[in-house]
Amino acid sequence: MSRRRIVNLVLCAGLTVTLLGCTARQSKPVFPSAAESLLTDFRSDETLTAKAYDNLFLYFVQGFETYRTATGSMAVFPGLPSRNGRIADGMEGFSRMAPVWGVWVSSGRPPVLKLPSGESVDLNATFKRGLLSGTDPSSLGFWGNISDFDQRIVEASDVALSIWLFRSTVWEQLSPAEKKQVARWLFEVNGKRLPDNNWHLFVTFINVVLEKLGCPADHALALEHYARFKQFYRGDGWFSDGPGKIFDYYNAWGIHYQLYWLSEVAPEWDTDFISSARRQFAASYQYLVGLTGVPILGRSVCYRMGAVAPLIFASSNDGVSPGLARRALDLTWKYFIRNGAVENGNITQGYCGPDPRILDNYSGAASCLWGLRSLIVAYYKREGSSFWRGPAGRLPVEKHDFSFAIAATGWK
Repeated sequence: MSRRRIVNLVLCAGLTVTLLGCTARQSKPVFPSAAESLLTDFRSDETLTAKAYDNLFLYFVQGFETYRTATGSMAVFPGLPSRNGRIADGMEGFSRMAPVWGVWVSSGRPPVLKLPSGESVDLNATFKRGLLSGTDPSSLGFWGNISDFDQRIVEASDVALSIWLFRSTVWEQLSPAEKKQVARWLFEVNGKRLPDNNWHLFVTFINVVLEKLGCPADHALALEHYARFKQFYRGDGWFSDGPGKIFDYYNAWGIHYQLYWLSEVAPEWDTDFISSARRQFAASYQYLVGLTGVPILGRSVCYRMGAVAPLIFASSNDGVSPGLARRALDLTWKYFIRNGAVENGNITQGYCGPDPRILDNYSGAASCLWGLRSLIVAYYKREGSSFWRGPAGRLPVEKHDFSFAIAATGWK
């Protein structure tokens, strides 16, 4: 490890964090040991209940509260830094947690929670505080202006989703000046250069959310980026992540996940294509999920728990049973938690536990929280839904041997 990387690691561990909008600390924060009991059900042989997942949710909320900065717009988790800098890394601690809070509240679950540390937290207030600080240039917690190829473009999409999820409990309570401040920051994604891959969907989605909220938006640019993205479609529900044939789990936790939320925010947006692609994707994708996770391949494998998200949102009306989707979620989270993928209120930077050998240089200490995307779509379903209360199903691999080919990807 280089000297520069060691210095960055010290900063990300929370020893010197004045640049992240809080006072300097004499010692790094400690995740409360009492919170580890929240994972007990996932480490046992017992069948997982909805209560077990509620405990898992509390575990990650406790993680944010442990490592958040004073302004609440960032969280400085222990771990290796990314190439994107301390502010972007800290922002990910907020932006990748906020949609989890949003679906919890929007699905009718209680916004005020009692944490293992003994503290109470109001998720509406937590989101509002971080949102206003992060988008305020005069705040110590300001996320910064958005530039070309900026990680903030990615995170702005999660911020936009969170605003939409909190629209009735937070957004509608903001003053006109506060709404203008937030919308102005989100609008900065427009006109920026970005990677020619799934990033096109971020610009589309942010402008669609702004439009739905009655804020200034660039509809023509949203259509332009979406049209470019659709050129990556290769059939059978599968997209290449850019020109050529680049296939991995970004189809699951990036592309179809983003398309799902686009359909939720704007049901009229390319409805037939998105629905057909989702249905075809789920038909083949379910064969890739097993009792011990998913076959490891591609980049960003530290998002591994998010890989089953498409089976959950496809369980509404796209050919996947709620029981199968729930089984996929249960097996995935149980396997990875048992093997060290969750610790100290965060998802580790590896596959089974921390592993810098497979960590991409754009992944900071909070980046792996994209693994929560399977929980996000699960918690978007209400407590009494068949997904949470119905009988468990079985995955294809639990039923019989098979030989299955995906023509678009060339996989067998």
